[in-house]
Amino acid sequence: MGFGLDSGISRETSNVVQTAQKHDQVGSITEMKTFGGLETKTEEMFSTSFTNAATNGQTASPGTPATTEHSLIEQAEDYARERKVQVTPLAAPA
Repeated sequence: MGFGLDSGISRETSNVVQTAQKHDQVGSITEMKTFGGLETKTEEMFSTSFTNAATNGQTASPGTPATTEHSLIEQAEDYARERKVQVTPLAAPA
């Protein structure tokens, strides 16, 4: 597949963290710390067969994702596609 993808139609990667904020007496932020970081990868690919990967009982850890969404997209006059979303927790800083 073109555009640097080894398989599939599209790929998106995003990272997000939660924040904890410390405020002074007038409500100005004096310090902010981040925690609970997650990396989310969304891939869309052509499909010839579909087996749901978004199942209960998955365990995710840094380096090991959990599939949180897996869809089969079928439209008239187009090939069947799959859309898969995987979430991986980020490792805590050392």
